[in-house]
Amino acid sequence: MKKYSKQRELILQSLKNRIDHPTAEMLYYDIKNQMPEIGIATIYRNLSDLCEMGEVQKIKPKIGPDRFDGNKEEHIHFECTQCHDIMDISIRENQTKKIDNEIKRLSENIDAECKSANIWLYGLCKKCKKLANINIKD
Repeated sequence: MKKYSKQRELILQSLKNRIDHPTAEMLYYDIKNQMPEIGIATIYRNLSDLCEMGEVQKIKPKIGPDRFDGNKEEHIHFECTQCHDIMDISIRENQTKKIDNEIKRLSENIDAECKSANIWLYGLCKKCKKLANINIKD
């Protein structure tokens, strides 16, 4: 187990307070305001530690640098194919059971046992739909 680090705690809190799945560089500029002496290498090193500790998830979008997610609740990711924003979609408890059952059924189709799943949805976010002049329902 890693010893306590003020930098690591600040990075973790910053991630937990965000919903935009920031890159390491985005976190660096955000945290630099609170801790001017922090370096980008410290951000990368601590993000790696936090991922190893299971506190943070590294996300590899289709395009662009790795992003990081501090949300440990069960959720689905949505990536906009236009602007590449990544959003969390919360899963209600009754939905989790249905998803788990479907994953089990799909695994059985290939005579396998699924240990975990990572679900991604792709499409246009609300902002990009508006920009594309597509009618949206609020």
